[in-house]
Amino acid sequence: LKGWTNEVAINVAQQFALDKMKVTAQVSNATSIVAKAVAEPSEKSVSITLELDHYPYFMMGYFAPSPQISVTSSATVSGEMNTCIIGLNETEDSTFSLKDNARLTAPDCAIYSNSVSPKGFVSTDSAYLDSSYNCSAGGVLGAAKNFAVSPTLDCRPLPDPLKDRVKPNSSTCNYTNKVVSGTISILSPGVYCGGITISDNANVLFKAGIYVIKDGELKSSKGGISAGKDVAFYFTGEGSKFNFDPSTTIAFSAPETGSMAGILFYQDPAMTNMLTYEISSKKAGILLGTIYLPNGIFKVHSNNKVGDQSAYTVIVAKHIDIGAAADLVVNANYSSTKVPVPDGLGPSKKIRLLN
Repeated sequence: LKGWTNEVAINVAQQFALDKMKVTAQVSNATSIVAKAVAEPSEKSVSITLELDHYPYFMMGYFAPSPQISVTSSATVSGEMNTCIIGLNETEDSTFSLKDNARLTAPDCAIYSNSVSPKGFVSTDSAYLDSSYNCSAGGVLGAAKNFAVSPTLDCRPLPDPLKDRVKPNSSTCNYTNKVVSGTISILSPGVYCGGITISDNANVLFKAGIYVIKDGELKSSKGGISAGKDVAFYFTGEGSKFNFDPSTTIAFSAPETGSMAGILFYQDPAMTNMLTYEISSKKAGILLGTIYLPNGIFKVHSNNKVGDQSAYTVIVAKHIDIGAAADLVVNANYSSTKVPVPDGLGPSKKIRLLN
């Protein structure tokens, strides 16, 4: 496990146990709570013992030994888990929402909802979530038929792994209110003030690089076709978002190198208005990379498969809304592509409680 040392394991275990005791324990007449930890680096496990004196100090040694209460628990790293989806909102209902006739297939992935709401993690109606691990900081709304694996409750929220990412320069407009309609066009990287509109069966190839969508939308409709390899889209300013309607075709893969390596769509964290970033395209098989919308709603309401031809897709958003008859596929075949997974996402170690 990266960063594993005896000292780190012991300190983390002790502090976690003591913090939990301070928050949850109802202890009367307790004179002390002591946390003791023992690490086994070769087995990548740690044991924690909590000791409690339940009687006043002057009674110890007369009626009861010290400590009177002792409990021990152990945990170990049991395998690798791929973090593929994180819903960042920590308080509201439906931070992660799967509904209607939608399906999400993520067989090698962990899905997290950071919301402490009793309805923070939702899979209802005829929706079906097929993933290897589901974790909610709060509760779950849905029946057994809606899950391949029942979610774990009361998980610790995951920190935002991308909030400190270096942002592209967006100070100067290279293009303004760009419209591509009914033609075959090649677009170059740059700052697109007012956004990009693709329509009327236009066929657009995005050359490799970073596209800043400023104060406008990346919008495709009426049969528009959009494709690009080694591309990243950065959304900043008023109303900056994407929208791909059902008639469109999209195929994008994120950069392999550079400041936006592994990032496909990135919303400026300074944008505070909750916007919806929607994929309704019936032809959206390639979405290779990370979709990061820290103050946005990632909405997939397509009536076909989405992302199924991608080596991997990672989604980090304020809210995740998958509905209608969407069939979102989140793969985790990281070794089959040169597009890197950003730090804090993708493969990580899973902790298993032994006793």
